[in-house]
Amino acid sequence: MEFVFQPVEYDRGRFIEQSLPAFPKRSGIYRIFDTRGKLIVLDKTSNLHRRMERFFGERSEMLRDLDLREISSRIEFRSTDSPFETLYVLYRERRVLFPKTYRKMRTFRFFTLMKINRKQRFPRIYATRQVKSGVDYFGPFTGRGQFNRLKTALERTFKLRPCLYNIRGNDPHPDCLYFQMHTCSRPCNNDIDRQGYLRDIDEAIAFIQGHDRKIEDQLVAEMTSLSSGMNFEAAEFTRRRLEKIKKARLEVKDTFYSLWSLNAVVVLPTDSVTRCKIAFVREGGIVGFEEYAVETLAGAMAPDADRFLNKPVEFVSREWQYDEFCLVSNFIVDPLQSVDVLPGWPADDVPARVIERLQQRKRKRKQSHVDTVA
Repeated sequence: MEFVFQPVEYDRGRFIEQSLPAFPKRSGIYRIFDTRGKLIVLDKTSNLHRRMERFFGERSEMLRDLDLREISSRIEFRSTDSPFETLYVLYRERRVLFPKTYRKMRTFRFFTLMKINRKQRFPRIYATRQVKSGVDYFGPFTGRGQFNRLKTALERTFKLRPCLYNIRGNDPHPDCLYFQMHTCSRPCNNDIDRQGYLRDIDEAIAFIQGHDRKIEDQLVAEMTSLSSGMNFEAAEFTRRRLEKIKKARLEVKDTFYSLWSLNAVVVLPTDSVTRCKIAFVREGGIVGFEEYAVETLAGAMAPDADRFLNKPVEFVSREWQYDEFCLVSNFIVDPLQSVDVLPGWPADDVPARVIERLQQRKRKRKQSHVDTVA
């Protein structure tokens, strides 16, 4: 994915009359180079024309910007059609040009993830902003308060251990408060084996993603089987467990995405209604960014959807994968009408889903036009 920038040579005497009209009055990304060819400014704006006029036009005593008229030699810009494209292009440029410091530039909001590492013998819940392979991650959490509420609900409902000990089993910790209060399943005391504990982890993961019906069906089937075998005590224990999960859902209504299962397509506008831009999201990361003509979208998009959403993909950096997950999550947490995040599974249905969404947009525009005329 390459993003081409349009270069404009800077000549102070002719810039306002000859060069400034080349800058569109639209959002975009711009780069400014000094007389030695060194990059001095990389930023975004909602109006490229107005920003260049502000930088290189007549100065005002009220204007606090750096005076770039004497030190600039070249300007490069790329217009964008949506906030998503603006943030993504700016992020890519900063990542390439400033590989050690780009994350400190606050291009967009970063989110906390919930980490559950099944490689541990008895996994516990962590908060993290890093991604590693082979570990389950869920998010986005807008704050630590939201994270802590869910973490507490999971630990109490599924009796997951909150302690910091390296639990291997057969190593009880009677000095632990959770051990004394029986708020966890006490794997350190062999009160539960690893298989049983991992079952609790699986139910907790289903709860995080909002798959309550799946949990309920499993517990009801287990309860029915136990009752048929005359094991009423165990059936009553299962019934209480089910009620506890239902009560937890009343307290915690938020559900979250799994990083590894977040496959989506982001439908973006362009400067023409006859075209659209699509960002392909695989496992939270942006793996493709393409533009299509609406008339031929079904045929042109199908092979790309299969390539980006069905076939295995390897990320160059897990850090980049986390960053791009946060970029997409910004538009999930705070949705915009111009940016639609649609499910990317099954991949064969994606083109039809995108066309349907574009048609809905078209009907809304017509309805809005009728209302305005009336």
